[in-house]
Amino acid sequence: MKSIKEMLLKMRSDLTQEISRRSKVTTEPGMQDIGDILDLVSEERTRELDIILTDREKRKLLQIDDALDKIEDNTYGQCEECGIKIPRARLKVLPFAKYCVECQEKNEREEKYTREEPEEGIRKVQMVEVEE
Repeated sequence: MKSIKEMLLKMRSDLTQEISRRSKVTTEPGMQDIGDILDLVSEERTRELDIILTDREKRKLLQIDDALDKIEDNTYGQCEECGIKIPRARLKVLPFAKYCVECQEKNEREEKYTREEPEEGIRKVQMVEVEE
């Protein structure tokens, strides 16, 4: 358990450094008077991607903090869905895993089916009877 805790603390440290670096880069003012409109668009797109990546990293940081809390509570490694022990091999690969493989797959399948359908694409057409 100690090696997993150390791994989580290292991941946490690396993530906080990366989030801090991205935040500084994102908030630094660019040179507005140099370059053309394409440069400005490219710079804005890069800033947007940095914000998206930072949000993902923040979510991952929360998951790491949850895992560290569970280690302290002696509940680390138990599936939040079914309560069985998550295999150590899975925890080594994904030390902040909340679910066993079976429950994770089930949740992903359910999420796939509960996503909203796009407004475009195939629409249901009302069937009418045709006289012969």
